[in-house]
Order: sequence, then structure tokens, then C-alpha cells
Amino acid sequence: MRIVLPALLLAALAASPALATQGLVCTPETGTGPALSLTIGSGAGPVIVGATLREGDVVHATLGDGATLALGQGWIDATRIWIDLTDPNATRYEAKLRATFDSRLRGRPARGTLTRGGRTWAVRCIEG
Repeated sequence: MRIVLPALLLAALAASPALATQGLVCTPETGTGPALSLTIGSGAGPVIVGATLREGDVVHATLGDGATLALGQGWIDATRIWIDLTDPNATRYEAKLRATFDSRLRGRPARGTLTRGGRTWAVRCIEG
């Protein structure tokens, strides 16, 4: 029995699906502004796992100790990615991304807007 239980646990772990991840980095098309890095997982469908927002030397993130952002709501499919980032208590919006994927181009880039602090930037998102 001592050998059977660990063997069953190992078999269960080996059979469980892995969550593959990829990244998407959105930066202003011109000039300076905030940059948004996303971690996207794929299982039954894509899922936004985490986000990091960089403004100069200031970094806000949804993951890790002392996270200063939360994923309020989001949508990602074959044509678009929409994300609302909030403060950790979900009392105010910190950033909003609205982008559309261009399936004609290699690497699955997206173009859209990133809104933060009352300003909106045109952004291009590439896998990274």
C-alpha cells in the first residue's frame, strides 16, 4: 500500500493538463506612455493570467506580494482582447486595454488603445 498511493499520486499529476502560457506586450505606437505586459494561459480556451503595467520606473502588477493591480474583467478570443485593470479592492479603474488582433500578420499582433489616468494611447501589442 505504501508504494501504490505515491504511484497513484504521480500518475494523477502526470495526467493533469498543463497550463501553457504566452506573453503579449502592448506599447504606445508613438512617443512615450505606459507599457502593458500580459501573461496569457491556454487550456480549454485562452485566459488572462496576469498583467504588469510600467510607467517609467514605476511598476504595477497583478501577481506577487504587494500586488497593486487586479484583473477587474477581461475578454480574449481570436479577434480581440479587452482588459479592465483595477486597484486591488476593485474600487477604481487603473487601466483599460481595447485591442483587435490582425490575423493577416505573422506573430498575432494586435492594435488598439490603452487608457490610464484620463489619457488614451494608441498601442500595438506583440507576442513577447
